[in-house]
Amino acid sequence: MNHIRIAVCSIVLLILAGCKGGKELISERPVSQEVRNNFESLMASYPDWNTFSAKGSADLSFGASGSLSASTQLRMVRGEVLQISVRIILGIEVARLYMTPDSLFLVNKMQKQYVAASLQEIGEKLSSPVSLQTVQDALLGRIFLLNSANNAYGIDDFEVMESGSSRWSLSPKRQDERFGYRFDLDEIKLLSTQMGSTSGHKEIVCHYTDFIKQGQSENFPTKMKIALTGLSVPVSLNLRYDSSSWNGKVGVEKPALSKYTRVSAAQMLKKLSI
Repeated sequence: MNHIRIAVCSIVLLILAGCKGGKELISERPVSQEVRNNFESLMASYPDWNTFSAKGSADLSFGASGSLSASTQLRMVRGEVLQISVRIILGIEVARLYMTPDSLFLVNKMQKQYVAASLQEIGEKLSSPVSLQTVQDALLGRIFLLNSANNAYGIDDFEVMESGSSRWSLSPKRQDERFGYRFDLDEIKLLSTQMGSTSGHKEIVCHYTDFIKQGQSENFPTKMKIALTGLSVPVSLNLRYDSSSWNGKVGVEKPALSKYTRVSAAQMLKKLSI
């Protein structure tokens, strides 16, 4: 069932977003007071949260290979669990991605198969740890620092580039040896997050739009366009939050894996022709 591809592409996003810093970028470029104020205002506008849930939809394109659409349900408990449910007509769940601080599971309900891996395993393959916290920040349209715990960072941890008017960019001074990342902003709105391999062969760009009020400013994105290049075909994923809720009761449930056959990620990807 092709709808499972939406969850597979989510895994690619999680893996790339989870790489931890390695090399240091040194710069003496001064930071204007305006940008410092914008950074502080942006960070202060993020609401405190323990749980987040959202209903929406996803459109997935595979270059010339075709496209598909499905509804999605996202549920998160901060620092504990992330669950993405992919559904089709009549709300039938066809796939579920489930992530904890230790493990990642992807269940293909239509073919009765699942993939399971520890985040340590994934990190060893990438030579960089994978972080649940970073993935949650990315899905909420937040700036993050990969080698920081509990968002303990400031603007002096970033290289700042001002491009005139209200546009500016942040690039962490400490970058991964194999992947780099940056953030592009307009005043106190995060417009995009860009991550790519240092070889230039793989890149993922997430554009954020349709902002609504969260905290003290209107900077929470309800639409995300995620473009991946460097795979066998270019992949574009559009996510929309039609409704969302903060700090309410959230029910998350680890899939009953005894009902499914475990396969490798390579086997599942081969079945999906990705």
